[in-house]
Amino acid sequence: MTRQGLHYFSLLAVGLLLLATPSWAQQGDPLRGEALYVGMVSFSEGGAPCLACHGIARRELGRAAGASYGPDLTAIYEDYGEEGVLDVLEDLSFESMVAIYESRPLTDTEKADLVAFLGTVSTGVVPDIGSGMALHVVVVTALFLIVIGALGWRRLQGVRQPLVERARRGKGEIA
Repeated sequence: MTRQGLHYFSLLAVGLLLLATPSWAQQGDPLRGEALYVGMVSFSEGGAPCLACHGIARRELGRAAGASYGPDLTAIYEDYGEEGVLDVLEDLSFESMVAIYESRPLTDTEKADLVAFLGTVSTGVVPDIGSGMALHVVVVTALFLIVIGALGWRRLQGVRQPLVERARRGKGEIA
């Protein structure tokens, strides 16, 4: 394979790896949803975290965490299902929430993450921290090896070729 062909192959491989989207990214990330819910990650438009008003008893995120204004959301997913929770997050037209979120709407990704988190609360299943990390490690390692291989291929040929030619001419003796 020529050097130019190797570089094109490397660029194609990197592009394909970057375009490959894992299925969990499309469905929402429950860990990010929990971080949004409790305020460890801010909403992109600056809205208040859910925990400011709503508790979740199954996660011990109740009054002790300061949530006392809105209803407990432990069973919201069980009561409304995925579509119902998504509809609530789309609308947010409750009188007390309009002032907070009307000018600071949630993004589609934030809604998906919150729905995924509330789904884990409903089932009582705590998301496995680092479950997607193995995929990230494999992708980053593959990208690293492709880039290093593409850069190192030319260098190795530049060092190896003169040594081979020198040995063929019989000048390979060490002085």
